[in-house]
Parts: sequence; structure tokens; C-alpha cells
Amino acid sequence: MNKTKTYSIIAIIFFLSACSWQESFILKNNLSSAIIVSYSISQVDGFAIFDNQPNIYQSTKSGDINWEKELKIEDKDTSELGFQFALPANSILKFGHLSNDNYSNKDQYFINGRVFNFENMEIKKKDGATIISKDKFDSFFKKKNGYIAYEIK
Repeated sequence: MNKTKTYSIIAIIFFLSACSWQESFILKNNLSSAIIVSYSISQVDGFAIFDNQPNIYQSTKSGDINWEKELKIEDKDTSELGFQFALPANSILKFGHLSNDNYSNKDQYFINGRVFNFENMEIKKKDGATIISKDKFDSFFKKKNGYIAYEIK
């Protein structure tokens, strides 16, 4: 194969890989103290948007995810589809993602067999609790800068 063909193939591969994107579902704790987060997901046929391996990251000073500073999660809920843990101050919980699709609402048609499997979430902080049901998800989590996010302030 000559150099021109090789370079052309490499360019096509880079172009096609650049067309892939992800939208992450995140919960930001912008408080100066930890909060308690409990949530559950459902078992589904197909590819679940919310998986059973959430990640917590430290926030940058600008409020973005610091991908290099992943924090440990101590899940107090022993069930496979339920989670409960402390979300530290100034940190971000990434608990789902959508690949190569744009999120608009929980009832939309998702490509690639994706299934919206969020059930509920409870966020406990010093001044009370917030409960988010599946039906109210879109009232709390809003699309912003490539994330579907809810910020605790």
C-alpha cells in the first residue's frame, strides 16, 4: 500500500472516531459539606443509561469534572440496583451516560437500544431532603455543557 492510501485510511479512522460523543448524567455537590445520596435503577432489556457503577470526581475550581481526581465510593446499599453514599463537598457524581445520542427527555426514543432505567433519588442535606422520582427527573436534571446535570447549591 502506498503512503497516500495509508494516510487516507488513517484520516478516515480519526474522522469517524471524532463523530462519537457522550452525554453524562451528573449530580454536582457545590456545598462545603457532604450530602447523602440514595438512588435506584431498574433492570432492563437492552442497554441501560444508568449503570450500577457510579463514579465520583473532585470538581475543578470552575465546577467541571476533574477526570484525574476520582474519589472512592463506599456504597451502603448492598442491593445490585440501589446505591447510598456520601457525596463529598465540591464533588460530582457521574451515574449514567448516553452514547451518540442527544438527551431531550426521559420519554424520548433512544438509539442503539438505550433504555431510561432511573427509578428515584433522594438527596439529604442539613436543611432537608429532596426526592426525585422518575416522573420528575426532567424537572431537576437539565442539559448544560454536554451534561445532564442537577446542582446542589
